Amino acid sequence: MPVPVPEGPRPKRTREQAWAIAPAAAAYRARVGHLEVPRAHVESVTAFDGWPEDVRSGVWVTTTKSRRAKPAAERIAEMDTLGMRWT
Repeated sequence: MPVPVPEGPRPKRTREQAWAIAPAAAAYRARVGHLEVPRAHVESVTAFDGWPEDVRSGVWVTTTKSRRAKPAAERIAEMDTLGMRWT
């Protein structure tokens, strides 16, 4: 059954809302058992604003790893909890 799409233009995301796609990584880990996500992998989720979204979770994980020094400590801790391998 298709997810209903909200009407009007899609709102721009804040950084906090952009981080909210992290559950796509959690969904992948729950299903597969690790976070070695292939770069081309896409996870379909419902975004914070109710819009269906195809998250390029492989790209997101790779980018998050490469920017380890930039996220807040609690975000790094979240990813550590999921089993993120930083190297």
